[in-house]
Amino acid sequence: MTLRIYARYLETGKALLEHQLLEIDGQGCIASLRPLAQDEPVPLCAYDYLLPGCVNAHSHAFQVLLRPSTGQPQHFKDWVDRFLYPCVLELDEERLYASAVLVFHEMLRAGITTVGEFHYVNNLPDGQSSEQVYARALIRAAETVGLRICLIRTLYDQRHKPGQVRFQEPLAQAISQTESLAQAYAGHPLVSVLPAPHSLHGASRELICAGAELPKRLGTPWHIHLAEQPGDANFALDRYGLRPLACLEAWGILDADACIVHGIWFDDADLERMQRYGCRQVYNPLTNMALGDGIARLPELLQRGVPVALGTDANTDSSLFLEARMAEYLQRSQKLSMGHVSAEQLFAMTNRYGAHALGLPTGNLAVGQAADFLGVDLSSPSMLPALYSSSASIDTLRQALLNQLLFSAIPQEAIQAVYVAGEKRVEAGQHLTVDLAARFQSVFS
Repeated sequence: MTLRIYARYLETGKALLEHQLLEIDGQGCIASLRPLAQDEPVPLCAYDYLLPGCVNAHSHAFQVLLRPSTGQPQHFKDWVDRFLYPCVLELDEERLYASAVLVFHEMLRAGITTVGEFHYVNNLPDGQSSEQVYARALIRAAETVGLRICLIRTLYDQRHKPGQVRFQEPLAQAISQTESLAQAYAGHPLVSVLPAPHSLHGASRELICAGAELPKRLGTPWHIHLAEQPGDANFALDRYGLRPLACLEAWGILDADACIVHGIWFDDADLERMQRYGCRQVYNPLTNMALGDGIARLPELLQRGVPVALGTDANTDSSLFLEARMAEYLQRSQKLSMGHVSAEQLFAMTNRYGAHALGLPTGNLAVGQAADFLGVDLSSPSMLPALYSSSASIDTLRQALLNQLLFSAIPQEAIQAVYVAGEKRVEAGQHLTVDLAARFQSVFS
């Protein structure tokens, strides 16, 4: 059965259209997109403003459990040692699942329809393999709330501190379990899997190279944390004699399938490498702010054609619109001037570039794409007064709506509905099926 939805204004991701009819097929994809004929009745399902769902390209769901500690650490290593590792050591399947349902629920309400979940708690507390139990718990959490998930399965073979016993595994096991998990979900409409060597400090050169080779068999991109902290460059120079991104180039694995997570401490040569190899990138402004990481060279990356996606990382908040806002405001604070990243570029970072980072057919509204979209109420207070520019040209109105959405909107109030694969998951700010209070009372009490 075809679902028909009317939009007074429809943002495809590249243009704003008026009076559009969106039709969704039985597989949850967009079957057609066309103007509503003059004599054609308006469907009962209608919205003021329809736009692509947000694609969150980097999340650590369990880190929502660290929110009570976010104001306490003195620096990144202090946060890792005093808060992150103790939390990791206490994780079990139930708490991991519950934390993921909690934050995935928040993401949907804020307009995120796809999450790239960077999962690295591979082992039981005694260091034995969980045999994918934890990875499947995260996937099950996404299925519970109806969120599209790309499980970014992390490869991690180094251990220097007790907490890393939950991450470390032999190279052969890391590769085989990642491949088997990808095969288990091949063809799943809402689940995909891609590999991610954790970082230069979390994975050996051998594992990083093996992880970069695996996507050639899986047909996916691959992700890696890189150049996040100021000390990451010195670490790479001490161990390998090269800066972080130059290591990947020297090892012959820097290519268009490589997705660099963070990429804050890039020099000019790194920017040139990102452009020359056609790499992807994920930037996490709020988490980088919270951890004192630094500010990415975002305008220069975008000017070079690098598609920079956004992620919520530690999930101190779960809105990509807020991440986009902070991405621009950080540039303003650093450069003491305004207007460094356009509204169009920021908007692409919330959806289209995220889909590219994960290798998924979503992030814009077009025939054949996944029917993942948001219905926005233009009479919501935080979306006013953009619509009163309606007497202007469609391009001027588009600019007004994007600016209002990115810099003023409160997503949980303005978003009327959230659809994933053509299924309505959120209406009037409330999830239609998940009762958080009932689900978590026993877990977090």
